[in-house]
Amino acid sequence: MCRRRAPALLAALLACASLVYSPVVEARGERIKKPKKPKGPPKPERIEVGALPALSYDSDLGLGFGLIASVARFSPGYRPYRWRLELLLSANAKRAPGKGIEVPFHDDYLNMDFPGLAGDRLRITARVGFRKFANTGYYGFGNDSVATEPWEGLDPDQDLMAYQAARRYHRFDHIYPLLLFNARIKVWDRSTPQQRRRIEALVGLNTTYNIVRPYPGSLLEQDIALKAMDTPDGQATAHLLQGTDPHMLMVVSAGALFDTRDHEYTPTRGTFTELTVRASPGVQQGLRYAAFTLNSAWFKSFIGEYLSFAVRGVADVIAGDAPFYELTRFGALMPRDGPGGGWSLRGVPRQRYAGKIKLMQNLELRSMFWKFRIKNSQFAVGAVAFLDAARIWADFGRTELGGRSIDGGTFKLGTGGGLRVRWGETFLVRFDAAYSPTDKSNGFYVDVGHVF
Repeated sequence: MCRRRAPALLAALLACASLVYSPVVEARGERIKKPKKPKGPPKPERIEVGALPALSYDSDLGLGFGLIASVARFSPGYRPYRWRLELLLSANAKRAPGKGIEVPFHDDYLNMDFPGLAGDRLRITARVGFRKFANTGYYGFGNDSVATEPWEGLDPDQDLMAYQAARRYHRFDHIYPLLLFNARIKVWDRSTPQQRRRIEALVGLNTTYNIVRPYPGSLLEQDIALKAMDTPDGQATAHLLQGTDPHMLMVVSAGALFDTRDHEYTPTRGTFTELTVRASPGVQQGLRYAAFTLNSAWFKSFIGEYLSFAVRGVADVIAGDAPFYELTRFGALMPRDGPGGGWSLRGVPRQRYAGKIKLMQNLELRSMFWKFRIKNSQFAVGAVAFLDAARIWADFGRTELGGRSIDGGTFKLGTGGGLRVRWGETFLVRFDAAYSPTDKSNGFYVDVGHVF
């Protein structure tokens, strides 16, 4: 995710509804309602504030709780706003294997977005955050990696510790503070009030300090031992399994963004394309690599917001010695987990597939069919049907482990549907349920913002 957590929107709606009232005055013993002021479109000069409990759910992470708040300043001549801040303080609780409760995910961040700098030619976005991801997935590498279930046959009532250790076979603990900074510079702009037409240059810096802690008996612990062996399997594993000791990672990115969307947060027409390169000079452990991303989304409206179609294609290629957890991520503008999880291949577990070459596709049929107001706030409710697909290769050449290729198989699929709720212009919550017919797994996600 990146991953942002979503609020308990229904609770917020009830809270807002409880504030709706009609002022009254006494006149000659009668209670007479004051006439309501006509409610038109939002004022162009305004501040939108939202603060809600950050209650969320992810089938990989469990129930999230905390606080999410956003403040956006709107002014004439600035799109989509003059500036926006978003603060998240959250943690996730999930039932531990066998019995008890565990906290697999902790996420705190402050997002900052300033799109109207230097005469509206410069946009700066930044994130300061801290993450502890005790449930990070590790299944090996390649499109044909196997998700084993070593806990089968173990009885948690007889040996709880052995059962819980087996359930962590495909997991490890990943702790990392982070600083993400992007500068977007307009190099060409023919935008209109109805639609953007612009090209931006992107320059960014993403710095993290990473602590990787394998669980006893886990696949990652076994592969760390395997890569130290002077065998064909050990050499193949060592080539891919980089960055297992504590280290700082500094990634510099640059590229171009092509934007013709009619709206940044809920587009129904136009396109958005990211063409970027990100590279690490190898601050520690010789982690020198370069990665290239082509991420293009296209939007077509059939009946305004009532019915639209959205499609995205992603190609992400890594060359060099990247840390192994980067092989389950893509993108430079806003790095995401994938393939696998609620931001890429829904219905498939997070970090399920890892490789240096990744192809992903997402198709969505969208509809915002109900709009209403509560006091001065605008709301909209809609639905989405989707199909996700992905294909992964561990490396550029053939990679074998145990005498067989790890890149066999076909495209991995995820399909499903969901609900969308929008508050104002910039705050959208999604509820997605998905099933993967290729992996025979399912997922449910509550998060902020469209997948693309």
